[in-house]
Amino acid sequence: MVARLTEDMQQTYLKDLRRLCHHRMSYLLLMTAALFLFYAPLDYLLVPGHYGELLYYRLTVLIFCLFLFFLNHQDTRLRYTYVLASSLYVFSLFVLCLMVIRTGGIASDYFIGFILAVVVFAVMLPLTPSQVLVSGSFAVIVYLIAVFRPDFHLSGYTNTVINNVFFMVCFVVLVAIQSWFETDSRTESFSLHMQEQEAADYLDQQAEALEAEIARRSREHQQTENRFRRLFDHIIDDVVLVDINGRILYANTSFYDHLGLVRKDEINIIDRILPNEQEQFRQSFLQSVADGEVVGNYQVRLMGADGAQLEVEINGNKMEQGRRLIGLQLIIRDISVRKRMEEDVRKGLFVRKQTENATIMALARLSEYRDVTPKNHLKRIREYSRLLAEFLARKPEYQGKLGGSGVSDLAMASVLHDIGKVGIADDILFQSGPLSVQDQALTRQHTIFGGDVIKTMENSSEVDSGFLEYAKNIAYFHHEKWDGSGYPFGLIGREIPLEARIVALADAYESITSSTKYGKQRSHKQAVHILIGEAGHHFDPDIVDAFVDCEQDFVQTSKRLTPSTTVPS
Repeated sequence: MVARLTEDMQQTYLKDLRRLCHHRMSYLLLMTAALFLFYAPLDYLLVPGHYGELLYYRLTVLIFCLFLFFLNHQDTRLRYTYVLASSLYVFSLFVLCLMVIRTGGIASDYFIGFILAVVVFAVMLPLTPSQVLVSGSFAVIVYLIAVFRPDFHLSGYTNTVINNVFFMVCFVVLVAIQSWFETDSRTESFSLHMQEQEAADYLDQQAEALEAEIARRSREHQQTENRFRRLFDHIIDDVVLVDINGRILYANTSFYDHLGLVRKDEINIIDRILPNEQEQFRQSFLQSVADGEVVGNYQVRLMGADGAQLEVEINGNKMEQGRRLIGLQLIIRDISVRKRMEEDVRKGLFVRKQTENATIMALARLSEYRDVTPKNHLKRIREYSRLLAEFLARKPEYQGKLGGSGVSDLAMASVLHDIGKVGIADDILFQSGPLSVQDQALTRQHTIFGGDVIKTMENSSEVDSGFLEYAKNIAYFHHEKWDGSGYPFGLIGREIPLEARIVALADAYESITSSTKYGKQRSHKQAVHILIGEAGHHFDPDIVDAFVDCEQDFVQTSKRLTPSTTVPS
C-alpha cells in the first residue's frame, strides 16, 4: 500500500502510523484489561474449581497492562510503540495458554480467547495484512502448544482440534482481509490529505502574490496622488477628463500608451468600450457622474487600437469650478493581472473543496467496508438528504438552520452517518443470523463511536465548522425517533437536531428500496406507504410531508445512482 506514495510521503506516512499506533495503544491496554476482568464471572460458572487461580491470572494481566500503560504514556518520542504492543500481545497469549492448559487443554472453552485476542489487536491497532497474518499465525501456534502437552493423547479429540484450529485460521484470514481494506483506505486518505496540503500551499502562494500585487498598486496610487500635479503624465493609472457625452478633453500619457492611441486624434471614451456595454456605461456611469454622484469600482472592458481588450476599473467624479462644469474626471486602472490572479485563486479554492469532499468520501467509505451496502449507497443517502433539506429550506421556519451553505454542508455530512461502525467487531457486524440482546446493544454503540470521533475533530479545529456540527449531530442522533423510542439517548420530537431527523428518513428510504443482506428490496410505493405510516412515530411529520411533496425526485435520483437497475414504482 505504502509503495504508491513517494519516498518523502512514505516517511511522513510511517510517522503518522506510529503516532496513531501510540494513541490507540492506550485504548488497547484499557480494553485488554477490561476484557480479562469482564469474563471473570464466567470462570466461576465454567470452572469453579479453578476460579481463584484464573482470577490470579486475570489480575496479573491487569497489573501488566497498567505497567505498559505507564510506559506508553512516558514514551513521548514514540520509540517503543511497537515493542509495547508486541509485549502486550505475547503476554496475553501466554496467559491464555496457561488458562487453556489449566482448564482441560483441548476440551477447554477458553480457546475463544485466542480468537478474541487476534480480532481486538487487529481492530484497535493499524496493522497491515502481513502483520495480521504473522500475529494470527503466532496465536495459532501458541494454542497448539497449549493443547499438545506431553501427556496429551489425540485419539478422541481429532475433530475438536481440527474444528478449533479451523475457526482460528478463518478469523485470522477475515481480519487480514479487513486489514487490507483499512490499510488501503488509510493510504488513500493520507494521499488525498497530502494533495490537499499541496493545494493549500499553492493557494497560499497565490494569495500572497495577490496581496503583494494589491499592496504594490496601493503604494503606487498613493505616491501618484501625492505628486499628482508634478507627475500627472507619468502616473501608472490612466487619468482622463471627458465631457458629459464621453468626448475626451484631456488624458495623461499612460492612457494613450495602454490603448495604443494617438494624442492628436479626437477620441470618445464610449467608442473604446465594447458595443454591448456602451449603453450601460452611458446610463449607469457617465450619467450618474454628471448628476454629481461619485462612482467607484465600475468594471468594464476597453478596446485598444489593435483590437485587444483590457479589463479596467473606473472611478469617476464630477469636476466643477464655481458653478461651471469643467468635465468628468475618470481614473482608469488596468485590472487584467488582478482578474487573472483572482481566477487562479478561485480555481485553487475549487480544487481544495473538491479535495476536501474526496477526503470526506474516503473517510465515509470506511463504514461501507464495515457493512454490506449496495453500490453508490452513500451517494444516494447524500442526494436524498439534499432533496429534503432543499425543500425544507424554502420554508421560513427552517431558513435560519438551512440557509447559506447549510444544505450543501448537511448533504455532505450525511455520508458520515455510520462512520462509527468501524468500531464494531467483525463477528457482530457480519453475523448472518439474529443478534443477541448484548450484540444489539453493542451494535447500537456505533452512533456514540461515530459522534465522538467527529466531536474530537470539531474540538481540534481552529475555526467553527458548520459541516462538522452537522456531521456530529447526524452520527449521534440519526437513530433517534420522533416519539422517543429511538437510541442512543431516547430524544423526543424537536430535541432531535433537524439534520439528524432529515438523514433518518433518507436512510430509512434507502434501506427499504435497496437490496441488502438485512431484507428484501421493496418498491418506491411501498416505501412511501411505510414512511407515511411512521409519521409522528419514527419520523418528524414535517419531514415526511416534505418527502411526499418531492417523492418523484427521490425516484429519479435512485434511478440515476442505482447501476444497471431501476427502482420499482
